[in-house]
Amino acid sequence: MKYPFDGEYFSSKQKRYNEVIFFVHFYDGSKSQLRRHIDLVNELGFDAFAFNLLDKMALFTNPISRSKKPGLKHLWADQIHDLLNLLPQKKIIYSFSNPSASAIEAMATRHNLDIVAMVCDSGPSTKFLESVFHLFQHYRKEGLVNSITKTLITPLVWSPYLHKDMHDHLETFPKGFKILSIRGWKDMLIPPNHIDGTFEPHTHLDWRKLSLPKAGHLNGLKDFKDEYTAGLIPFLQEVATPVS
Repeated sequence: MKYPFDGEYFSSKQKRYNEVIFFVHFYDGSKSQLRRHIDLVNELGFDAFAFNLLDKMALFTNPISRSKKPGLKHLWADQIHDLLNLLPQKKIIYSFSNPSASAIEAMATRHNLDIVAMVCDSGPSTKFLESVFHLFQHYRKEGLVNSITKTLITPLVWSPYLHKDMHDHLETFPKGFKILSIRGWKDMLIPPNHIDGTFEPHTHLDWRKLSLPKAGHLNGLKDFKDEYTAGLIPFLQEVATPVS
């Protein structure tokens, strides 16, 4: 089957679980940069799915989402919503950084009909503007003008609500819904306390932390594989159903 948005299905050579792991890549990333994660879950016996989020230029042709909200966050939620509908299997969402907020929005609009759990790596931030300031510091190596431009554009193209609507979306999740929140203690873009603010108010969720003391932003699996997989694999095995 040909999927929109460069969607690609990655079948495990030794499928052990019924659920497919649905990947949502990070801001300014692509599905190709998730190859390490896709290979890992394939080796564990999960099929996987990945796609490319729309780039910023999409706002010039389609600035408003189906929910009548402007911004990339909501356009991405529409993408995720549509692709989830194309996959008949039950799914585990595996998202990265702040696009996790788009995944949460899509899950809420679909009433989590076929989502059994979620993994969030390095986000999302509940303090979006502070994260943008950290992004400015990150981009400074590209020059002052370029870093200021990118930093100013990010909140403008993201969403007028920033992440204020994320709490309403999480409130729609069913009681006991399982979430694994992966965070690096040395993350300079989205520190752990920014992530805690996302999930802590929602006591109906069954969420737990995978803390990586030496990791930064998004580098957990690459640089600290043993610690990363020691927390990730038991979680995936807990929420998944073995192939009979």
